[in-house]
Amino acid sequence: MKTSKHILLTLVFVLLSGLGAGVMAQNRVSEAFRLPPEPIPPVTKVSAIEVADGVVGYHGETREETVFGYSFLGRTTGDFPGSFSLSMNCAPAIAMGEGKGEMTGGSWTLPVYPTALRGSAYLGALYGTVAKGTITWDGKGTSATIYLVLNVDGGTQTYEGVSGYATFAGTLLVDEKTDTTTLTGDMVFNIMTIQPIQ
Repeated sequence: MKTSKHILLTLVFVLLSGLGAGVMAQNRVSEAFRLPPEPIPPVTKVSAIEVADGVVGYHGETREETVFGYSFLGRTTGDFPGSFSLSMNCAPAIAMGEGKGEMTGGSWTLPVYPTALRGSAYLGALYGTVAKGTITWDGKGTSATIYLVLNVDGGTQTYEGVSGYATFAGTLLVDEKTDTTTLTGDMVFNIMTIQPIQ
């Protein structure tokens, strides 16, 4: 009787050991074939202040009242440190301060000054146009969420021949006491091509 129990326990132990070894081997195989994680794209932080609240006019293509030249000027840190300017067109005009609006164009520039280098060497500038975007105001008209897709149309010096796009996600805050509007957010660049300099 004891012998049969020992044989049964030995058999169970062998089966469990084999099963554990199989699971461990399977884990090793799955780890060997696991894809590496997607790289986290470098983020450029934007901090800017409103310099022009734009002019209301009639847009010939969209055929609606549009705010032209809603502009900001500020600084960037991170992968592309420097100074940043942004001018946007927003429609409908009523959306500025309430509701939701669409960005119907505009332009931006980013001269890059890497402060980590000795002095403040100028590497060149990136520039482009506003491809599309949305601005959504809160019910009070004191803050808004803004999303933009920015075309990278070109660059100068180090960035000559560069093209691609960048995405921007940020927040507008209106300080009623000081009558200032600030824009903060994250910009992620996707530089697709670098054309050879001719």
